[in-house]
Formats: sequence, C-alpha cells, structure tokens
Amino acid sequence: MDIKVCIDTELDLSRSCLLSEVPNLLLYETIKVNGVGVFDDNGKILPIISEYLSYKSKHERIAYKSVNTYGKNLIYFLSYIRSRPDYDNDETDEVFLSVPAYVIQEYLTFLARDDHKSSATIRNRDATLRAFIEYLCSPTEDREQLRKNNPYDNGYLSKVPKRTPISSCNLNDLFILIKSTRSERERVILQFLYDSGLRRSELPRVSLEDFKDSVNFNSKSFITCDTDLPIHTDYVPLKVKGSKGRGNQIKPRWTLVSSATIKRIQKYHASPLYKKYARKYLKSSDTPAFFNAKGTPYTPSAINKLLERVSKRAIKKGLLNRTISPHKLRHGNAYSILQSNDLGIDYLDRLVVVQKNLGHNQLDTTQMYTSIPQDIYNNMCNKNGELITRAEKMRRLSEQTQLKIRIGDIK
Repeated sequence: MDIKVCIDTELDLSRSCLLSEVPNLLLYETIKVNGVGVFDDNGKILPIISEYLSYKSKHERIAYKSVNTYGKNLIYFLSYIRSRPDYDNDETDEVFLSVPAYVIQEYLTFLARDDHKSSATIRNRDATLRAFIEYLCSPTEDREQLRKNNPYDNGYLSKVPKRTPISSCNLNDLFILIKSTRSERERVILQFLYDSGLRRSELPRVSLEDFKDSVNFNSKSFITCDTDLPIHTDYVPLKVKGSKGRGNQIKPRWTLVSSATIKRIQKYHASPLYKKYARKYLKSSDTPAFFNAKGTPYTPSAINKLLERVSKRAIKKGLLNRTISPHKLRHGNAYSILQSNDLGIDYLDRLVVVQKNLGHNQLDTTQMYTSIPQDIYNNMCNKNGELITRAEKMRRLSEQTQLKIRIGDIK
C-alpha cells in the first residue's frame, strides 16, 4: 500500500488518460493540486480514506507531516480486516462504513496479544480509527453523513496507555556526546539543541538574524530595584519558528537559551568558516544559523544522523550504553529547567517555563516530566549536593569542550 501527498503539485491535464476515452474532451492546461491519495497493494485507490485525509489536510485539521501516520494506521486496520475469514481478502475501504465495535476491539486485542504493540501504539491506532469514523458519521459541506452508528460514542475502545519513564539525555551524556566529535560546529549544535529544547524539525528554521536579535537583547543593561548597577541576564529569549502548529502553519514561540550557549554560537558565527558559507545569502533572515560540513543547511534527517554517529562512537568506547536521539536532548532540556532554582520560585513555576520553552499547548503534556530519575537529579548537583543552575552548567560545558574553528575544517 502507498500514500501520496500532493502540496501545490503541478498536474498536466493534457497527459490524462481521459483524452483517449472521452471524445472531444479538452484538457490542455496545467493546474496545481493539493490532496492525498491512498492506494492498496494492487494499485487501486482507497477513495474514502483518500477523501478523509485530503479534507482534513485541506481544512488544516491534520498537518501534512502527520498524513502518513494517519494513513498508515488506517491501512494497518484494513490489512487486518482482509486477513479475517469473515471478510473478503480484497475488501475495500467501504468496510469502515459498517465495521462494528466488536471487530475494532478484536483488532486492538490482536495488536496487544499477537503483534506485541505497546499500549501507547495501540492508543495511537485507536485514536486514528476514532477520528476517521467520527468524520464518516458527520456531514461535510458537500455530502451527507456516510455512517449513522458510531462505535466510539462512549469514548476510546482501547485501555489507557501505561506511562513509562522518560529516557532523556542528562548532562553527563551531553558532555560525552560533545567530546565524541572533534568538530566545534557539531559541538555547538549539540549544546544548542540541549539548551534550547528545539525539535530536530525546528533547528533548520533558526536563522542568523534570530541569534542577532537574542545577542542584542543580552547586550542591554538592566537595573534592579535594589541597586543602580547594571546587570546582565543569564538567559536570553530566542524566537523559534516552531513545529506542530495548527494545521500546516508554523507555530512561533520563544525559548530561553543560556547566555553561555549564545556566546559559544557567536564565536562560531564569527569564524571564517561560517562566514565563508554565509556569504551565499543576501539577508541574515535567510541565512541558516548552522551549516553542515558541505556548507549547506542542516536537515532534520542530518541531525538524526549526527546524533546517531556520535552516539555510536561513544558506545564503541564504552562511554555510553544507548543511542541518544534529538528528542532525548529535548527531554534533557526540560529536566534541566525543572532543576534550575533560578527559573522559578517553586516546581510549578518551572513547569510553566518548560511548557512555554517546549511549545506545549497543555500543561498536562508537560507534567510527564514531574518524575525525575535519581541519576539525572544527581547530575544536576555539585559535590555538596546543591543544585547547579542551568546557566552555570552551560558555562562550564562551554569552557571544558570549546574548540577553535579553522577555515580548513570540514568536520
């Protein structure tokens, strides 16, 4: 089975097979199309699923990046239906118009018992089926409802997923990752991902101008009520063009980055190597904040490969026992905020900072970080058991791991 997503894709109607089938049909223009086509293993389109995904993406209820996940989840269920003796092995997606609740429940049981899926995966599949069937039970602008009875009238059919401990990157892990590469460019990226809490999809959208704005903020002097002497902040706000906005829109937010990390990035931006690649761009708003070894902007997949490469290097030396993903750095950012007593009066204050930093809509999402593993807590403390602020940790990390950048560096 296959899923095709079209976003402003040009379609040449003059090449349509309809021209040979319908006499005097005039199709000689090129149009732009947006939509989703889902096909089975025989190449037949699954019209109801395709209509659903096209409609939801068009009305910005599902982001284009999520279309594949929704489509695959529906295809998985259809494959299960075709394998059952009480259904046709070439069943179309019209089965969704009548499939009863007990069949869906048997499918969810199959996922747990025979397919050994986690409770979170089962709930994800269940949520997709629920959203799809609720769509079929509701009319749209140009059609009546396709299904009358809704097996999800009383809510989800799956059990509440088990909450598993979050696996994050702690400060020791970050230090090991950074020391596992001889490239200051890569070291800067690793520290920045940890300190900012950005998703891997968000880093390529950070521009040179975004950092200039942050540096300008940090260059200002602030006066407190207690003294006339100017103070400088330990953290500065960085504008983020975030992911997971409504529909397919970018969701802007602000994140707090330690001044030590900003200064380290400043040195990277001042290097001849960075300036060499930045010359290709006319405006700082269009200039990527980070370049790879070839002088091109990073992609989300390249960030994945970077973490995988340095993790494997550390594992081979016996310094790590697992691969650190970009999202584990994001989790580490959350824990570092929660344990930094300069970012709020109490735990709830810091939890709100985490929510804003990571771009969570609901505080409930952020509360998954409220259980702090002891090993992570220990790494937040100094030898006397006192909590070290996040800003101080980033300052020490920069001092211990910073390298010079030469124009001939390719790694």
